Amino acid sequence: MRRFALLIALAALAGPAQAQDRWADATVVSVRLTSFDFTPEEIALPAGRPVVLRLYNDSSGGHNFAARDFFRAAEMRPADRAKVVNGAVEVRSGATVEVGLVPAAGRYRLRCTHTFHTALGMRGSILVR
Repeated sequence: MRRFALLIALAALAGPAQAQDRWADATVVSVRLTSFDFTPEEIALPAGRPVVLRLYNDSSGGHNFAARDFFRAAEMRPADRAKVVNGAVEVRSGATVEVGLVPAAGRYRLRCTHTFHTALGMRGSILVR
């Protein structure tokens, strides 16, 4: 019985370490948000592999990275789930927000949902393959 308990304890310790290793090898993809565009405008990501989106707002006003279908289809890093609200990540002026995820294959619409920002050109796409 003692040996069984030890095996369970070791398995519990190995679980988080394996999860951390998965994100240690994640590809970092930087996206710059400005008034009024995303750079790059088309973001290419590998399907089924861990990615960290590094979103940087380089403008004097707030923006968001809104891609509801993209976030819905992706497997999110547990620590980052709360950063995505209604399919969007808010990024304050001068701030950087990182979101770890494993994207699903597809083409997704990207935009800033702040008033008139999409109409002013703040839109793009995410291609995952």
